[in-house]
Amino acid sequence: MQLKKILITFVDNFLILDYLEKEFKALGIEVDIYATNNSGHWLHRYVFKKINKLAKSLGLISKDADLFEWSQFSFEKYREYEFADRIQQFKPDLILCIHGHKFGETVLKKTHIPKIGWWVEPNPNIETLIRYARLFDLYLSYDSEIVEMLNNLHIRSEYQSHVASSSDFYPIPEMTKDIDVLFYGSWSPWREEVLFAAYQATSNIALFGSDWIKKCTLFSHKELKSILWGREIVSAQLNEVISRSKVVLAAQRLNKATTGLDTRAFDVLASGALLLTDAPKDLFRHFKDREDLLVYKDSDEVPGLIKAVLKGQIEAAQIKGAGREKVMQGLTYQVLCQKISNEYSHGFNK
Repeated sequence: MQLKKILITFVDNFLILDYLEKEFKALGIEVDIYATNNSGHWLHRYVFKKINKLAKSLGLISKDADLFEWSQFSFEKYREYEFADRIQQFKPDLILCIHGHKFGETVLKKTHIPKIGWWVEPNPNIETLIRYARLFDLYLSYDSEIVEMLNNLHIRSEYQSHVASSSDFYPIPEMTKDIDVLFYGSWSPWREEVLFAAYQATSNIALFGSDWIKKCTLFSHKELKSILWGREIVSAQLNEVISRSKVVLAAQRLNKATTGLDTRAFDVLASGALLLTDAPKDLFRHFKDREDLLVYKDSDEVPGLIKAVLKGQIEAAQIKGAGREKVMQGLTYQVLCQKISNEYSHGFNK
């Protein structure tokens, strides 16, 4: 049984959808993408949403409540309708739901089309996650502890990390290394703590991300303005800036909230750069400290590690080469899409 058509859902048009679509198409598989948050009837967009916002600001309803959930044009009911319509029109062989948010329960219960889920976010509502995982023939998670929990409940689950797009992230050897430290990602308290520690080692930092100006507390406005290069950077531009950087600093959005590892490790290492990162447990399923990348446990370790790299006290070239090799050996979207195709063709080994 060969996979010919796949419908992929996620909350928004994140690049993960582009990477999956490209690699599935390279395998000769037709792809349809449904970004669920982009759905919504005009009644919700221009009427229901505004009334809900006013009611919440006045404290009349809770933040997650919807006064119009009874309506067929409410956000949840209408996107479920659109999801069902996509399935009917496209007639996929397989549905891949990338999770992190509640979506599609009613439709997924009714359809007999094979289904794979993939959890990719920290801090899930465990009760909701378990309920949704039961809807799928196979449930993947980037967090090994979630996998263990689901398997103990006799829900078929497998560990699946984030992966890299090898056609988007690759070394650019001729690029001048004129940035000491690169950090990209939206603001969080833990990320600010780590970045502020890095600032004690060097002020030659390039920062990209949202909410830094609005929420920063450790940096002065002048300091932050001197290192903040932009709100967002992706794809070719990101790969170029990574190649210009002597160190790429990473910090999970929530400190020690998950055993799973976010996308940055895979993208940065595929680019052939030196990664300095914190260490959720699953990082060590793939990489070794001082062999493939550099790991810090606490923010106070960061300045010393950065200074050691800048002074040439750490063999950066060897570490960068080993890290990239690990990613290219099997941690790519090409490998992931082939795995999903194989799972479908073997009937999920039931």
